Amino acid sequence: MPFIRFIGLAEIAGAIGILLPWWLGIARVLTPVTAVCFAVIMVSAAPIHYKRKEPKNVAINLITLAISIFTAYERFAGLA
Repeated sequence: MPFIRFIGLAEIAGAIGILLPWWLGIARVLTPVTAVCFAVIMVSAAPIHYKRKEPKNVAINLITLAISIFTAYERFAGLA
Protein backbone atom coordinates (compact mmCIF):
# COMPACT_ATOMS: atom_id res chain seq x y z
CA MET A 1 0.00 0.00 0.00
CA PRO A 2 2.76 2.57 0.69
CA PHE A 3 4.18 2.05 -2.80
CA ILE A 4 0.74 2.66 -4.33
CA ARG A 5 0.41 5.90 -2.36
CA PHE A 6 3.89 6.92 -3.46
CA ILE A 7 2.96 6.34 -7.11
CA GLY A 8 -0.20 8.43 -6.68
CA LEU A 9 1.71 11.33 -5.15
CA ALA A 10 4.41 11.03 -7.80
CA GLU A 11 1.76 11.22 -10.53
CA ILE A 12 0.38 14.45 -9.11
CA ALA A 13 3.85 15.96 -8.72
CA GLY A 14 4.73 14.77 -12.23
CA ALA A 15 1.72 16.46 -13.78
CA ILE A 16 2.62 19.72 -12.07
CA GLY A 17 6.26 19.32 -13.07
CA ILE A 18 5.39 18.77 -16.72
CA LEU A 19 3.10 21.78 -17.01
CA LEU A 20 4.43 24.60 -14.85
CA PRO A 21 8.07 25.01 -15.95
CA TRP A 22 7.19 25.26 -19.64
CA TRP A 23 4.19 27.55 -19.09
CA LEU A 24 6.03 29.85 -16.71
CA GLY A 25 9.22 29.87 -18.78
CA ILE A 26 11.31 29.07 -15.71
CA ALA A 27 13.88 26.25 -16.11
CA ARG A 28 12.18 24.83 -19.19
CA VAL A 29 14.52 21.85 -19.18
CA LEU A 30 12.51 20.49 -16.25
CA THR A 31 9.49 19.75 -18.48
CA PRO A 32 11.13 17.02 -20.61
CA VAL A 33 13.06 15.65 -17.63
CA THR A 34 9.82 15.37 -15.67
CA ALA A 35 8.09 13.75 -18.66
CA VAL A 36 10.77 11.04 -18.70
CA CYS A 37 10.32 10.48 -14.96
CA PHE A 38 6.55 10.37 -15.43
CA ALA A 39 7.01 7.69 -18.08
CA VAL A 40 8.96 5.63 -15.53
CA ILE A 41 6.09 6.03 -13.06
CA MET A 42 3.63 4.75 -15.68
CA VAL A 43 5.83 1.72 -16.30
CA SER A 44 5.69 0.91 -12.58
CA ALA A 45 1.95 1.64 -12.27
CA ALA A 46 0.80 -0.57 -15.15
CA PRO A 47 1.82 -3.91 -13.56
CA ILE A 48 0.04 -3.00 -10.34
CA HIS A 49 -3.20 -2.36 -12.24
CA TYR A 50 -2.66 -5.57 -14.22
CA LYS A 51 -2.28 -7.61 -11.01
CA ARG A 52 -5.46 -6.02 -9.66
CA LYS A 53 -7.28 -7.03 -12.87
CA GLU A 54 -7.94 -3.44 -13.98
CA PRO A 55 -7.42 -3.53 -17.76
CA LYS A 56 -8.87 -0.05 -18.33
CA ASN A 57 -6.32 1.45 -15.96
CA VAL A 58 -3.50 -0.46 -17.66
CA ALA A 59 -4.63 1.03 -20.97
CA ILE A 60 -4.68 4.50 -19.45
CA ASN A 61 -1.17 3.94 -18.08
CA LEU A 62 0.08 2.89 -21.52
CA ILE A 63 -1.53 5.89 -23.21
CA THR A 64 -0.06 8.22 -20.58
CA LEU A 65 3.32 6.54 -21.09
CA ALA A 66 3.15 7.23 -24.83
CA ILE A 67 2.13 10.86 -24.27
CA SER A 68 4.95 11.33 -21.75
CA ILE A 69 7.54 9.94 -24.14
CA PHE A 70 6.20 12.14 -26.95
CA THR A 71 6.26 15.21 -24.69
CA ALA A 72 9.83 14.50 -23.57
CA TYR A 73 10.99 14.04 -27.18
CA GLU A 74 9.30 17.19 -28.44
CA ARG A 75 10.38 19.39 -25.53
CA PHE A 76 14.00 18.19 -25.69
CA ALA A 77 13.93 18.99 -29.42
CA GLY A 78 12.46 22.42 -28.63
CA LEU A 79 15.35 23.23 -26.31
CA ALA A 80 18.01 22.67 -28.96
